[in-house]
Amino acid sequence: MPTIAMVGDIFLQQPLPRSPEFEALAAVLRGADIAFGNLETPVSARGAPVEKWINMRMPPPLLAEAQALGFDLLTLANNHMMDYGERAFFDTLEHLDAAGLRHVGAGADLDAAWQAQCYTLDGVTVAFLGAASTLGPGLAATAERPGVAPIHIAEAYASDPAASLEQPGSAPYVFTRAWQEDLERAATAVKSAKQAADCVLLALHWGVPPFWRSRFQDGLAEYQVEVGQALIDAGADAIIGHHPHSLQEIELYRGKPIFYSLGNFVFHQNRGPVRDTPVSRNAPYAVSVKRRNRTWSETVIVVLHISEDGALRYSLQPALLDAAGNPRLLDGGEARALIARLDALSPRAALTFRDGRGYLHNAEYIG
Repeated sequence: MPTIAMVGDIFLQQPLPRSPEFEALAAVLRGADIAFGNLETPVSARGAPVEKWINMRMPPPLLAEAQALGFDLLTLANNHMMDYGERAFFDTLEHLDAAGLRHVGAGADLDAAWQAQCYTLDGVTVAFLGAASTLGPGLAATAERPGVAPIHIAEAYASDPAASLEQPGSAPYVFTRAWQEDLERAATAVKSAKQAADCVLLALHWGVPPFWRSRFQDGLAEYQVEVGQALIDAGADAIIGHHPHSLQEIELYRGKPIFYSLGNFVFHQNRGPVRDTPVSRNAPYAVSVKRRNRTWSETVIVVLHISEDGALRYSLQPALLDAAGNPRLLDGGEARALIARLDALSPRAALTFRDGRGYLHNAEYIG
């Protein structure tokens, strides 16, 4: 039975542990036919930080650590891929190619960014795509510019005068919708991939981290439901989300899962520019990037099992990041509690726990 392991955000700044605990986690990825995750950083020693809040970059020698961990394929569609400019971006593509690590979600132009990667496993062809809605200036690929596969989002703000009088300083309500031309381009990429493959898996960098949300909008942004369901309608068999750096709900839509956020997977403390950028120095607020708590540390490895009868089934291996940002597998009561919390977050899906893992209630057939 072919298996595909899928995880959230990956950012390495130091060698990974060689402990038995970490090796047990790595065995989950290495035991899958394909391991897929979000590389949340350019891989380069060159370039200069662009003008943004946080700039991230990974030393090229650490790419071997990610490779040894078991990864075969990475999505590059995220808000940090151009943090050190085009030079570092093209270095990243060269380093990945040299290491034999395939990638999706970014490229030299828009067509390259939307190019799928396909694998055939026991006669089943699986296509992978990547895209992002977390788009700073100049990050989105165009016909003439390198970057990531974009799904831009429009925002509108609503104030409630009666509430503001009673609660001065209240945050406005934020409405969000996808740019229709971007959503149509994404749907076209999914349909094209589906013509060449039995199964299409799409990684999406989207959503809102907990400290950026107002409490009355705690959860998903509106556009996520719109985009996720539209791309399932276009033919995607699963959406694998990340960016909020925390677990978010799972939706089962037309029998297909939308994992809105898998959280961090390996996420080390950033050693690059953070608070010393012009943007962060002059912002009217501050955000602690050192704060780490249970919300930021819980994660799951989603394993897709492709059955002989054509069914796609999903198991979820709970894990927890330590203070250094390295994950370990959870078992017993800790594992059960994490799956219970994720189930409670997911009114449009159902999870059960057995044998140390969570299981998503679905059995959709490919084709």
